[in-house]
Amino acid sequence: MDQEKQTSNYYTPPYCTENGCLCYRPPERQDAQGIMLCNFAPRIVSEIIVDDGAEVTRKYRIGGTDAYGNEISPVEIPAGELEKMAWIANCLDASCDLCVVSQVEKHVRCAIKTTARFADKRYIFSHTGWKKIGGEWHYLLPGDKTYQVELKGKQRNYYVAEGFAKEDAEELVKLLSGGMMPDEVLLPCLATVFLSPLNEFLRQIGHEPKYLLTLIGRTGSMKSTVAALMLSFFGNFSATDLPMSFRDTANSILHNAFALKDVLTCVDDYHPTARSDASQMKATMQTLARGYGDRAARNRLGSDITLRDPRPPQGNVIVTAEFAPDIGESGTARLFCIEMKPGGINLPLLTEAQDKALEGKYAVCMRGYTDMLKFFADKGEICGILKSKFMTYRSKWRERLREDEIQFHDRLPDTLACLEIGFSFMEIFLSAETDFGEEDIAVLNARFESVLLRLAARQCESVEQDRPTHIFLRKLYSLIECGQVCLIPASSRLETLPKNYIGYEDETYYYLLLDVSHKAVKRLCGEQDEGFAISAKSLAKALVDEGLIEQDESGTNTKTMRFGGRLKRVMLLHKEKANKLVSI
Repeated sequence: MDQEKQTSNYYTPPYCTENGCLCYRPPERQDAQGIMLCNFAPRIVSEIIVDDGAEVTRKYRIGGTDAYGNEISPVEIPAGELEKMAWIANCLDASCDLCVVSQVEKHVRCAIKTTARFADKRYIFSHTGWKKIGGEWHYLLPGDKTYQVELKGKQRNYYVAEGFAKEDAEELVKLLSGGMMPDEVLLPCLATVFLSPLNEFLRQIGHEPKYLLTLIGRTGSMKSTVAALMLSFFGNFSATDLPMSFRDTANSILHNAFALKDVLTCVDDYHPTARSDASQMKATMQTLARGYGDRAARNRLGSDITLRDPRPPQGNVIVTAEFAPDIGESGTARLFCIEMKPGGINLPLLTEAQDKALEGKYAVCMRGYTDMLKFFADKGEICGILKSKFMTYRSKWRERLREDEIQFHDRLPDTLACLEIGFSFMEIFLSAETDFGEEDIAVLNARFESVLLRLAARQCESVEQDRPTHIFLRKLYSLIECGQVCLIPASSRLETLPKNYIGYEDETYYYLLLDVSHKAVKRLCGEQDEGFAISAKSLAKALVDEGLIEQDESGTNTKTMRFGGRLKRVMLLHKEKANKLVSI
């Protein structure tokens, strides 16, 4: 009887419990026996508000007792699913059921809602990173003592550390002292680590990082191990449990990339083997390059055909790959590639660093760093500092690349500026928390700038090699060398032409039949599982822009000429320039 009374106290009239079951007692029949609605007594145990960074949704945690007074295992359902009652069949024991009563679903929903006044209320963030709450900035990670942050799957390995002390920053100094791995690997990785918590404020000034740090090397070069060590500033990771991989679907990766705000993550193991793997992984890589490289996402419609907020990636990413992905010139321009070789890592020093990571030393160090950023952010100074640094560094790198006569993509100075911002804020942190002096900073800066310049030169070379015009010429020369296509001397008067001819040549020009040569190259790329999406017309324009073909007097990209008594419309490709480009 006490149990019955206690359960009834959750409901307000005209609802009550009788014999452990939820009942409806009409207002005009309060003394009569109630009409049984269901054979158990459900109630709202918790009201859960979930903020995913784009939308705020509500869920109810439903519990209660069955007819025998036994507790029902609580289930979580979206608030909008309460009245539909499908959750009873889907989530509860088979013995729990509704009674055959008019409008029973509405009655049960109404009765359950009356119990909300006794429910706990929980506010959960399902994303990481900076959030302004009550006029102050807070850096959210799972394990936060003030705010509840919940991530799913392997993202649960992210956590916030507590108890930063100045001596914890010395672990970062040891990491920078060198010897564990080449500077070309270590320094850009650390720059990206310390850049990641700055993403929110760089977004506010319109200069969010737009690159993917890509570690390239054959198996055994310890790419995943290095990536896991860098992610250890934000949680507990190893080479076998990185947050994402190329076996995941592109949509799941983008969903996680939105939730992992202002932190570093990793998409591991780009190594297509079979043709089906190559197609799927290349598509995923293209999606990643556009997502992180443009900070853009597809617009989406809700079930009510209203436009929903897009969900672009909000953190930074390390991609590991066994070889450079074939994603075209614009895709490659969004990568910042670092080559790793087997034997390049000092294993005893790496083991020592991994032990420190497992102890949470690097996560504690990141806690001290984000506390420093919070100080600048709450004072309203951080955006001004970042804007000034970005403009200065971008101008510096543009001039530096021009001085060294490096032909660069327009994205590269922005990428280098962002990397230097991350590195400079790491130096500010070291200066504040350790004995790192001006001379140490100068030496570290010299190391970093030297590394960036070398990597920038290689990056420019990679982007250039992925230009459609360069691919066209390399493939064309390969086809000619292996005899799959042929060129006829311009002075020849052959009556019967070979079936595989694609044009003519003399000492100065290749006179190419545009559509035929384009089709031959596209077919070869298809056979080799490589992309060549540019049209023949666009290819000719690109060749003109690079000064590789000669236009006719009217400005068209092809020219009508007579060869052996036949009129042909051909594209005049400069032989010397083409030979130089493919290094013949």
